[in-house]
Amino acid sequence: MEQFNRILVTSCKGGVGKSTVSSNLAYALAKRGKRVLLVDMDLGNRSLDIMLGVEDNVLFDICDVAADRVSAERVLLTTEARPGIFFCPAPYLYDGDLTPENLDAALLKLEAYCQPDYTVLDTSGGADCSVQLSAACAKRAIIVTTPAPTAVRAAEKSGDLLVGHGVEDLMLIVSGMETDPAKAGEHYGINEMIDRTSVRIIGIVPKDAKLALLTERGLLCGESKKIKSVSQTAFENIAARLDGEHVPLLCKVRGIKNRKKLLLSGLRR
Repeated sequence: MEQFNRILVTSCKGGVGKSTVSSNLAYALAKRGKRVLLVDMDLGNRSLDIMLGVEDNVLFDICDVAADRVSAERVLLTTEARPGIFFCPAPYLYDGDLTPENLDAALLKLEAYCQPDYTVLDTSGGADCSVQLSAACAKRAIIVTTPAPTAVRAAEKSGDLLVGHGVEDLMLIVSGMETDPAKAGEHYGINEMIDRTSVRIIGIVPKDAKLALLTERGLLCGESKKIKSVSQTAFENIAARLDGEHVPLLCKVRGIKNRKKLLLSGLRR
């Protein structure tokens, strides 16, 4: 299969912020002048359309492109407020008609139309067909975890699964990281998460109540003048790293207390 700059975003555990990462990372890349194809691969349980605030505009989905029912132009959603982002929804109901071959063909059609610098595939939580199909069409993956032990174990499992499916470049994003080590509680520190997952870390998204509020309103980090999210800088840093820039892990992220301790602190057994 022909491989473009495709990145699948996944985790073997739900509720870790995977779709939030996918949508805000796409937006951060677009603000850097990149063209981004954002594909919802949560088959039969789509949510990105709501998170992007475009649920009323969805008519077609990735399965329609794969089955040659519609053109790429008709399925892709764009907004004037987010130039550079081309969104392809997942089906509301999924009957299992995608294969690695027709999914790859569908992605090629979408990519031929919008000419993206990045294609971001937002998969479902778990190890179901969504992840397997996406892994067959991409060589890079971002695994999203929280610092909780159960999530870190799921991230380790995700890494093993992706390697087994031939994904070559694995990256880790820690979402919901408590910025004050004294409040971390029964959570792993950053270094320990890297050691346990054996995946290189590309970003940390701090614990941020404003981020959840933006998501509920169909907004992304930086789109609201009233709701200021500390996560915006985190996503901008991650986008810069994906673009090949060297950016320190916690660069300009507000609210960080004792950076060295945050790296070294962790669960004590």
